[in-house]
Amino acid sequence: MNGEVEDEDQIPEFDFSEFLRANSHRVAPYGSPLGTAPNSTGDEATAGADLSGDSALPVAEAPLLQGISTPEEGVDYDDGLIPELDCEQLLDENPHLVPPSAPWMPSPLTVENTVPLLAAKLPKKYEPQVIHLLKKVDLVTMTFSIVLPVFSLLHLVFAAPPLNATLVKIWIAYYLLTELSLIAGYHRLFTHQSYHCHIFVQFIMAVIGTSCGLGSILQFSSQHLAHHRYSDTERDPQSLSLYGWWFAQWGHKLFKGNKKSAKAVADCRKTLVSSVCAPRNKQLRSKQFVVPPSYSLLKWQDENYYMLWIITNLFIPTILAFTVCQLSVFSCVFYLGLVRMSLVQQQWLLAGSLGHLKTLPFSSQPFDDSRSAVDLPLSILAQVITFGESNHNFHHEFPGDYRNGPAWYAFDPAKWAINLMGHLGLVHHMHSASSDQIDMCRVQQQQKILDGERSKLQWGIPIDRLPMITPEQFATVARKDYEEKEKALVAIEGIIHDVTPFMHDHPGGMALVVASVGKDATPAFNGAVYAHSTAARNLLATMRVARLTKGSCVVQTSWEHNLLNDSQGQRIVRNRTQATVTRDIYYAASAA
Repeated sequence: MNGEVEDEDQIPEFDFSEFLRANSHRVAPYGSPLGTAPNSTGDEATAGADLSGDSALPVAEAPLLQGISTPEEGVDYDDGLIPELDCEQLLDENPHLVPPSAPWMPSPLTVENTVPLLAAKLPKKYEPQVIHLLKKVDLVTMTFSIVLPVFSLLHLVFAAPPLNATLVKIWIAYYLLTELSLIAGYHRLFTHQSYHCHIFVQFIMAVIGTSCGLGSILQFSSQHLAHHRYSDTERDPQSLSLYGWWFAQWGHKLFKGNKKSAKAVADCRKTLVSSVCAPRNKQLRSKQFVVPPSYSLLKWQDENYYMLWIITNLFIPTILAFTVCQLSVFSCVFYLGLVRMSLVQQQWLLAGSLGHLKTLPFSSQPFDDSRSAVDLPLSILAQVITFGESNHNFHHEFPGDYRNGPAWYAFDPAKWAINLMGHLGLVHHMHSASSDQIDMCRVQQQQKILDGERSKLQWGIPIDRLPMITPEQFATVARKDYEEKEKALVAIEGIIHDVTPFMHDHPGGMALVVASVGKDATPAFNGAVYAHSTAARNLLATMRVARLTKGSCVVQTSWEHNLLNDSQGQRIVRNRTQATVTRDIYYAASAA
């Protein structure tokens, strides 16, 4: 380096260009073998020689550098900067460096392959929230479950079409038949397969059930099975606990389900198909008419669902308008089609949403509270509103039961219809949970509630966590602690209790407690003197301090003696199981 350092506090910058020009003999030309370089005399140094002093600097292996052109002429290196390497020119001038097939080599940069790379690095553009929500809207279910019911309600309130008594009678009969087709057919027969039914009755319920607007049997049953299997999770198509009541009532009909719930519904559809196509069911269908659900019927109904909906909601009311009701077509279609469909449909959706609302006042979970399903309050009213589907907690615990509750008097029209068809020979194999199964679940749930309440209370230190002490140690420590600290340690049923805080409040007097210090008071506690109450035992449990090891060295109190002296030397008179009487009156604790 030329010149002196201008500032002693700064380290001068190393000039690589000047160093290379001054030490050109240390730099090996291109193509020289690794570890060799010309020395100051022009001779080659041997490989592996000492690199300090005049030895050459190591360079890259010769095979990789053969044929590489010399540095570009005309470039000024005096500015101390390293010129940028032109990779394309290097590869063009040295094609032998590129392997014939190198998948790891990047393809030449062109407009076609550069644009995707640049686009991938750009931040993702999110579409407006309104557009995103509109794409998730399910137009079919929204039309059947929201648009048409809202239209029917508004038209009924503000511009109700005319009707007559004949239409009202027909409407009631058609409404009841639709409810039975949905609950006894769609729900309990086709979904949960809780009984076997005549194939003709299955056909009627499959056709009339389409008028509810809740989809085909395969669609309805798949979603309902997914609701049972994945209740209260993201896979539940109508999870109230995750998305709220509005979603459980109408939201799951307005929007398409997420990917997890869609996959769950698809899996449950496969399960349903495999169940109805079981070999045993095929054998039964080939020999008799009262059979399990028929897959051929489900498939036919699914393929012709929209045609059947038009027939049941538009075509049949139109025929009745001309032949029986003597009213306009719109009046019959409105009442027998849209109003009836909306009422049946909304009753079903209401049962499914309210049936999982745990915050609903006076709702109960008598069989299981691990999930959100509840039995609705105001039993009779709730059963009428939901057409017998108010005992949702029972249904989720016993989904294969053809009933909606164990009570014979409960309002359950679907159960009555199934029983009636059973008497007529149209229904067989009605599945119902036994009274023992129901009672076991009820008792287990009650025990679970009691355990929860018990955990909130102070029951004393658990016995298995108490330290162990020998009877000899107990007798010695108890006597010493009482003499020095007036600490009363008493053994009852192998457990040592520190009864010092309660000694002065003992209803039987302090003398009995003092006489028991360092001794086994089990006989006296269990009835020799007084059979203590459950409250007294609970209070005693909070005073546990240790437990005794096996042994017989603990002196038992002699409560069977008729005469004892109290702490003041006064004689205690006891008449068998009568409570101890002493001269002083002490506070009688209610725990005794």
